[in-house]
Amino acid sequence: MVDTLKTAIRLMCKAHPAGRLGMAKGLGMSIDQFHNHLYRKCQSRFFTVDELMKMEDLSRTNHLAEYFAARRRLTLVDISSVQNVDKVDLFDIELKTSAAAGELATAKLAAVSDGVIDNHERKTLSELFNKKIRHQIHGFMGFLALYGVGVSDHSVDMFVASNRKAEMAGMHFESPEA
Repeated sequence: MVDTLKTAIRLMCKAHPAGRLGMAKGLGMSIDQFHNHLYRKCQSRFFTVDELMKMEDLSRTNHLAEYFAARRRLTLVDISSVQNVDKVDLFDIELKTSAAAGELATAKLAAVSDGVIDNHERKTLSELFNKKIRHQIHGFMGFLALYGVGVSDHSVDMFVASNRKAEMAGMHFESPEA
């Protein structure tokens, strides 16, 4: 779970093939300039949103999007790959959903064994719940795509909020006849 911008940056740097040095170079900065921005040293400003988005592109991750989703208590779900799902893929997705549900159930049992859920256990449970929901929504979108409900190519992410209606940004359904 990405709960701070610095965590998102750390994970993006870790995912970059050349690490922090490569990320700095990709942004057109020296490693010292990069660190000055990251730690706000030498009266440097923090990274701009454009720089953060470029880091996400360079690392080919979704950590920045995950941070913004978590900030608003939303779940980020990748639905871009459901366009070409077949029955085997759908079965694999369902297996992952079941495995994630099992992990969550096991963690719940462990968390309540002492009668109290502490912050660490709450965070672990939240991460496992998000993982389960992601697989479940991915499977549902794959199911719809497999049986004729088109999911547009530009649909990348779907945000699902707890206790609110689902907001489906960048996504639409179309009938096969259209």
